[in-house]
Amino acid sequence: MSRYANSDLTEFRQLLFSNKAPKLAGAARIFGTLFHSQLLESKLPEDASPAMQKQLKAMHESALRNKFLLNVLETAQVEQVRIWDDKVTGLPCKAQTDIWVAENELIVDLKTTSARSYGEFLKSCEEYAYDRQAAFYLDGTPGAKRFVILGVQKQAPYEVFYFEASAARGCIEGGRKKYQGLLKGVQRTGFVPSSWGIKKLPRQAQAFHAA
Repeated sequence: MSRYANSDLTEFRQLLFSNKAPKLAGAARIFGTLFHSQLLESKLPEDASPAMQKQLKAMHESALRNKFLLNVLETAQVEQVRIWDDKVTGLPCKAQTDIWVAENELIVDLKTTSARSYGEFLKSCEEYAYDRQAAFYLDGTPGAKRFVILGVQKQAPYEVFYFEASAARGCIEGGRKKYQGLLKGVQRTGFVPSSWGIKKLPRQAQAFHAA
């Protein structure tokens, strides 16, 4: 069964407000995937350029100097897939947690960031709707109560920024309203995300606005 991921909700939101399909995953997402693979799965990016390999190595080393990350990795499960049906709409959903520590009821999500300060990183969290992701992942992971975002700078000094979304007042509640609103829109319009590989009906974007 095909299921809706948080990235599909992002695609739906972009389509809903721009009336056109969003661009395919860009270099930033590809770079983030390479970083995740290296840090969580010890997969070295063989096809990356020497400059990119050097950059990823510096980020990897910096991340592993972070005491919080080192501690959670000792007992964590990584890259865990979660599936569930949304309680409000009944729509099938899925998520993949970067780091899950059951005994701490904790999800940790890794981000690469171009932010040059903690303030900039917090602004990017708002821009990319990480509150929505946090709520979506928490609601889809039985026993999860905490959601921490770690942002690793893509440039020197490769600082690691810590933000606990579940401890920020109103963050999860606001994120939950966002994802539930989008799921209701998906249900109403019959949106089919590009990740499903199914050809969409002509003029689907216009139909969203008319629904």
